[in-house]
Amino acid sequence: MNDTSTTLSLITQVSGALAIVVLLIIFCAWLARRCGFVSHGRTQGAAIVVKSSHSLGQRERLVVIEVDGQRLLLGVTPGAITRLSRLAHPAEAQAAAAPDFQLTLRRLLKRGKAEPEQ
Repeated sequence: MNDTSTTLSLITQVSGALAIVVLLIIFCAWLARRCGFVSHGRTQGAAIVVKSSHSLGQRERLVVIEVDGQRLLLGVTPGAITRLSRLAHPAEAQAAAAPDFQLTLRRLLKRGKAEPEQ
């Protein structure tokens, strides 16, 4: 009787430890996906890239995607996906409008040297 109780106790302990390890692995995988450490099946050279998404309600969203170098604004509902507009690339607009950081820093440093210290 003593041998079967120790064997049963050992099997219970091992299976309990195994269940805890499996649950811990599942929880860590869920946490990694939730925090964004793991991409959701996207590859580096994906043909369609979701740039941003904004929720409009429980099931409606606005999504900006990039396909073949074009940015599209899509309206997504449970029943349909509708292209609302084509968008210009923000990088092109920012490059023309944004001043060069290095040039601005040089101007500020030169201006600081020209003024007398107080």
